[in-house]
Amino acid sequence: MKRIFITVAALVLVILMFPRCAKVVSPTGGPKDTIPPVLVKSIPKLNATGFSGQKIVLEFDEFIQLKDLQQKLLVSPPLKSKPQPKQKGKKLELELIDTLKPNTTYTFYFSDAVRDNNEGNPIKNFIFSFSTGQTIDTLSLSGRVKNAFTDEAVENALVMLYDSFTDTLPYTTLPNHIAKTDKDGKFTLVNLKPIKYKLVVIDDKNGNYLYNQGTESIGFISNEVNPSDEKRNDINIKMFREELPIQIVTGYDRPERNLLTLSFSRKPVGGFSLKPIDWLKLMNWYVVEPDNNGDTLKLWIVNEEIANRDTLMAILEYQKTDSLYRLNPQTDTLRFLFYKEDVQQSRRKGKKDEKTEEKKGFTVSNSLASDRVVIPNVPFELTLPAPIKKVDLTKISIFNVTDSIAEELVKLKADSLNPRIYRFTKDWKSNVNYKMTVLPGAFEDYFGQTNDTLTLEMIGADPEKYGVLKINLSGVNKSAVVELLSEKGAPVDTKTIKGNETVEFNYVKPGKYKLRFIDDSNGNGKWDSGNYMKQIQPERVIYFIDEKTKGVINIRANWDSVLQFSLK
Repeated sequence: MKRIFITVAALVLVILMFPRCAKVVSPTGGPKDTIPPVLVKSIPKLNATGFSGQKIVLEFDEFIQLKDLQQKLLVSPPLKSKPQPKQKGKKLELELIDTLKPNTTYTFYFSDAVRDNNEGNPIKNFIFSFSTGQTIDTLSLSGRVKNAFTDEAVENALVMLYDSFTDTLPYTTLPNHIAKTDKDGKFTLVNLKPIKYKLVVIDDKNGNYLYNQGTESIGFISNEVNPSDEKRNDINIKMFREELPIQIVTGYDRPERNLLTLSFSRKPVGGFSLKPIDWLKLMNWYVVEPDNNGDTLKLWIVNEEIANRDTLMAILEYQKTDSLYRLNPQTDTLRFLFYKEDVQQSRRKGKKDEKTEEKKGFTVSNSLASDRVVIPNVPFELTLPAPIKKVDLTKISIFNVTDSIAEELVKLKADSLNPRIYRFTKDWKSNVNYKMTVLPGAFEDYFGQTNDTLTLEMIGADPEKYGVLKINLSGVNKSAVVELLSEKGAPVDTKTIKGNETVEFNYVKPGKYKLRFIDDSNGNGKWDSGNYMKQIQPERVIYFIDEKTKGVINIRANWDSVLQFSLK
């Protein structure tokens, strides 16, 4: 009995233990580490004075790792040579190559480069400071940097302070203090003296702490800034791109037989002339078509003899900038080549010589939308593949299909800049069907080619399917440009006004929109950038912002929306 009792007891014990052994659970390891490293010891001590060493040692409470330290580390005032980092477990050593200035407070901005070794938790905005003098500066300046036109925050912009006020400082001299903006465009300059400073911001693309005009953007405060002022932490700076200070030819080409291209570093001041080297007195042998910036030009050849030359040698006369940024007359000889398949090879393949090939028609493009709806008094565009010599309006007709009536002849108007674009406006009637025909001969180019037949069917817009947006605008100093934008910021329509008045956008498709206002101080109908040397800030750009809608305007069909807005 005793043996049986012992056996049964052993079995019961095994059964009781079995559930505990059957389920295997991985250890949880405790809560996730979210705490970044903590600086516990340093040489020199944080905010120490009288430092004269060539090595900085930072010791943390745990093992660390470095992420992009060389890119993120910023030393203010800047050093010519970056410190050489060396990581040893919990320590970070920085060997200083440059000799430190006497009586100077140095600030090391690490951003989020120092992290713990396990989870990668960064020390956010880690800053370490010390002084080579007997006192350490403690004042600060902070603010925000935005793009002058888009109003978007500028990240990684270099904010520079100078303790003197010569205009050329950003071009020639390293700043006394520097900091970089974060993703929200915010910056803080610390360890400053209670003195007046000159403040300039650049997007330092080459990392030399100097401003390179034309390739980098710039922003500046017109007046001095003082860390002792009450508004020292409310500085707003608008960055902009200046045009290149030099004017040179950057390229030229001949992509088509009757087309040359010329590229300048900027819109050519003083104009230019191009003449065949063997026909210097030839005039009006090309028509100019500039791009939107005016620095890249298309030269359409309208002289058949010149166009038929495979090699064109020409003399270009223009104004070129010298080493002192002065414009002087310049003459260059340019060689334009048109590469074409060998004529004999073409003939063997049964092709015609391009020069003797029969003239063909060309296609006329148009601005008719895919829904074929035309809006009253909105310019209708016809675009030609090349400039036109003759226009015959009698071969352009519009027929009112709904009422079986022939409409009046259109009145075409050439674009002021692009010689290939013609426009007309018409008071299209609501829900009326139209048929537009452009017959061959309506347009004839300089080589006798005429257009192919173009037939379009359209319908007049129904105002009840669209919305109206009215803005009662005030605070206009001289003139203003009002831009209706899509929700994503693409331009939809533009109005220019003089003084305070009501701006009205009609036939707006139902949807979500935004508004942008340009304080057009010079009245030229467009936004103008600034000029650092002339101390001219860029023209103000203001976006409509509403607390409820975040600046998004909802347009509904057959509905008038009215807004009140002041540029002040």
